[in-house]
Amino acid sequence: MTPVYRQQIDHPAVWTARSMPHGKDDLVRRLTPDELAGFDALIKKTAQKDIQDVTREEFNDPRTTPLLTDIRDTVENGRGAIIVVGVTPDRYSEQDMERIWWGVGTHLGIANVQSASGDRIGYVEDDETNPVKRGYRSSGELSWHTDSPEHIGLMCIRQAESGGMSGIVSTLAIHNEIQRTRPDLLDALYEGYYYAIPEVKFTDKPVTEEKIPVFSNINGVVSCMIAASFMREAAKKRGEPLPPKLAEGLDLFMSLANREDMHLSFMLEPGEMMLWHNFLFLHRRTEFQNSATKKRLLLRHWLDAFQRRPVDPMVYARIDAYKWAYREAVKRKAS
Repeated sequence: MTPVYRQQIDHPAVWTARSMPHGKDDLVRRLTPDELAGFDALIKKTAQKDIQDVTREEFNDPRTTPLLTDIRDTVENGRGAIIVVGVTPDRYSEQDMERIWWGVGTHLGIANVQSASGDRIGYVEDDETNPVKRGYRSSGELSWHTDSPEHIGLMCIRQAESGGMSGIVSTLAIHNEIQRTRPDLLDALYEGYYYAIPEVKFTDKPVTEEKIPVFSNINGVVSCMIAASFMREAAKKRGEPLPPKLAEGLDLFMSLANREDMHLSFMLEPGEMMLWHNFLFLHRRTEFQNSATKKRLLLRHWLDAFQRRPVDPMVYARIDAYKWAYREAVKRKAS
């Protein structure tokens, strides 16, 4: 019997640039005047609370809650990615946009720490003091990758002087293309490899103890976790080459992601919110250049879903490493 992962996947999140003729616009959900009025009311309602103390129950308005439910359903059960348009800087201050961003996240999942500092909103900007050289704190190009938890989101607050284009590509579409053209590489991708996660590189556990699969299949549900640079760094630390089939599979994976007919590339405008399922899509960013008056800033969500997608347990080893690094940092601070 043919293993299910060697069959073509039929799912709404299997889409390519070819099937999205309007590009970015095919992902856009424009807010209505009524929904914006609901956000206005929620800003006033929660104004006396620190942004990250606002709960899902408090960020609740009959004009916005159906929208937020629809966003979560699109990400979890539909095409897997959405761009929400309508929160604009001519209507909202940066602080109000951050309050909206936090509130939206409370309806999609539970906020995760994103570094040893314990930040639950990631500030995606150039920071030359970044000690572990985290990509989201730099201005450099970020190649195709997944992040750590189930739900990811970015809200553009300010654009750079130049650069900083975003990209997204369906990993299920890539899976189908590998299955069609090079099915012999799937076993290695399902086996995966160890990760060397930057956040824990200064600890006594710089490499994961077990392999993290690129693709996992639980009861016919296929998911993806990939950070090729982490795997290659782990191979160096272990003093061994990557398995040949895995190395070939990773190269093919990235070449497919780079194909113009596979991925979408676009600029996020100030106030736009992009949310997607991290186990279904890769994302990337081009290098950007700030100026004295234009400094790029995006806000990032890392969210645990209220109901987890069934995946290989090792997929969660990556986010667990960030949680562990934060706990260790808290212990050191207290001692």
